[in-house]
Amino acid sequence: MKRACRATAGITLVDLLCATGLIAIAMGAALITFVGVQRSLATSLYQVNAQNDQNRVFAYLRRDLRGASNVQITAQGTQITITVPTQAAPTLNINLGLSLLSLLGPSQTPGATNTIRYYRQGTSIIRELNGTPTGLSTSATAFQVRLHGSLVEIDASFQPRYSFGSHPTSTAATTFSGYVHLLDAAQ
Repeated sequence: MKRACRATAGITLVDLLCATGLIAIAMGAALITFVGVQRSLATSLYQVNAQNDQNRVFAYLRRDLRGASNVQITAQGTQITITVPTQAAPTLNINLGLSLLSLLGPSQTPGATNTIRYYRQGTSIIRELNGTPTGLSTSATAFQVRLHGSLVEIDASFQPRYSFGSHPTSTAATTFSGYVHLLDAAQ
């Protein structure tokens, strides 16, 4: 009698189901990790954008306030209007008929000024130069300016657009309080 020879090289249905289950668990863990990393990255990017907004706003404010000839604060301190003398454009137009010292003198248009206004509109802080608005921030939640003699106090808060779970964050991510000394301003 001849015996039937069974093939031993193969997998059973139980082996296949176990392998599929293990692969599904590993893929699920990888997916959960990937989603967590993506959320963390988005949160970090929103935080960095809020800090960049803060730095941009205060760099402009400091520069304009330090060169200001006049400062007016209106709308209960939420708007500041700054008058800044126009800077003369440097030229290399040398006129040999003029003395050398006259080339180093003040600008050709004395008394020319720029009017700069800062205010918050929604979540934007706007810098308006001679009537032309430019958005400096997209995440502002507060903007307050106070004048103390020759010091300007600036307070602002910036909130990135993210939330944990179903509740949006309620505290500002970045806040700034600073003073700028007015060098030439008449209040």
